[in-house]
Amino acid sequence: MKATMTKRPARKLLIGLATIAMVTLAACGSAPPPTASITSPPPNAQFQVGDEVRIEGRVTGDAVKQVDIFINNERYATVDQPIRPNEFFVSLAWIAPAEIVGTSVIQLKGINDRGESVIASDAVFITIQAPPPTAMPTAEPTPVPTAAPPATEAPPAAAVANPAAPAPATPQVLLSPPAANDFVNVRQRPDLNAPIVGQINKGQSVPVLSRNADGTWYQVNFPSGPGGTGWVYAAVANITGVTTTLPIVMPDALTSPSINAPTNPAGLRPPFVRLKAGQEFANLRSGPDTAYSKVGELRATGINAAAVKGKSANGQWWQIEVAGVPGGIAWVFGQLVDLTGDASAIPIVAAPPLAGTPSTAPAVTPTPSQPKPTPTPPIPASAVLPYSQNVRFSPRDDIGDVPLGYQGQPKTATLEWQINGAVKAELEITTRQGPGIFENCPPGNLSSITPGDAVGKRMPMQLPSGTFQFTIPDKGYYLFTIYVVKSDGTTTDIPRNVIVDCFKTQ
Repeated sequence: MKATMTKRPARKLLIGLATIAMVTLAACGSAPPPTASITSPPPNAQFQVGDEVRIEGRVTGDAVKQVDIFINNERYATVDQPIRPNEFFVSLAWIAPAEIVGTSVIQLKGINDRGESVIASDAVFITIQAPPPTAMPTAEPTPVPTAAPPATEAPPAAAVANPAAPAPATPQVLLSPPAANDFVNVRQRPDLNAPIVGQINKGQSVPVLSRNADGTWYQVNFPSGPGGTGWVYAAVANITGVTTTLPIVMPDALTSPSINAPTNPAGLRPPFVRLKAGQEFANLRSGPDTAYSKVGELRATGINAAAVKGKSANGQWWQIEVAGVPGGIAWVFGQLVDLTGDASAIPIVAAPPLAGTPSTAPAVTPTPSQPKPTPTPPIPASAVLPYSQNVRFSPRDDIGDVPLGYQGQPKTATLEWQINGAVKAELEITTRQGPGIFENCPPGNLSSITPGDAVGKRMPMQLPSGTFQFTIPDKGYYLFTIYVVKSDGTTTDIPRNVIVDCFKTQ
């Protein structure tokens, strides 16, 4: 009896300890993995030069301390203020420049406190198209003079303006906190480090007066702010109405006496440029194009202003004076800085030659016997990504096992591919006696393939992705081979079998 009494408490103690251990482990479970995604722009979206590309996304993670936005593998901007613990929201605008017509790649990276990337979003590829040619103006026909009406003749009633008629109403744009937030901060100027002048609480909405140049901040009607206005960060705001018609305001300490920041820390005389509010840095280059080498940066926490010496022929780049760079001269992209001074008075400066390009090369006029050189195709933006490939056939991806035409299957298919980390890819279609399990399949008839662009010769393939629809009516074995040149200079081949009206051997 005593033995029984002594065992039961011991069993209960063991069960209690196990329960405590399970609760403790559950409470100390591993943190959720970091995430990163881009919600805008959508993949394969198309824009024209000068269009505003809206970049939006979300990055989460315990170790993430900031988010870097990369465009064509070059850091464009940084967000270092989370909207809530361990969660960052990206919302900014990028104006598609003429310098990079073609494919561009956008990616978000979550950075830890050691400057290391701990999470990256899937790359989003977009296409930037050159603007359509401007149509030549058509001369207006010369109007035929008509006799003037008598002085006593009254104009038609429809032509008489009604001074009492109301002017067309401008649709109002309103700003309020998003449903998930109790409030949004209103700041003195469009800068996350600017003083807070108040808040807009849940259930309230205020009129939007204007926006900054890149659309990352809205100026709102706020009586307690300086001049009766304030600024709200666009990423944490809910907007009702069309914002594209809002006037653009470029707040500048030089014209805002209420701002306590130094108006011109570098002591510069106009014209000069200053890093845009909210922009962490801007790359400086040896010439007015991203193809030129990087020579330095304008930084919000360091030198953020410089005197302007000239501008590029297309007006999109400023030549500035910067100490510590070769020759003391560098170029900065105009969309990353604000200009103080008269832009029309700034002289146009010729771009320096790119490295390896002779500056005084004699002009060569092609003759009928001398064909014009073929321009070198640009390297695709996807070349900056790690190498990966996904090649498949549609509507079936088992063409190597189930022949085309088998049991009434169609003999038309589409080759689809996604190849990253490559600078070149080519497709070639050949034929021979079927190998291995296809040994009973004779060589196919290459002349029956339509289209014949890749038959017996290498056809360039669009990178990073594309499709090739083909039809093969004649029986036989066909080999599709993709030849890839990777970004590091190495090569690889991707072979795929296609059989028509044949059966594999067992």
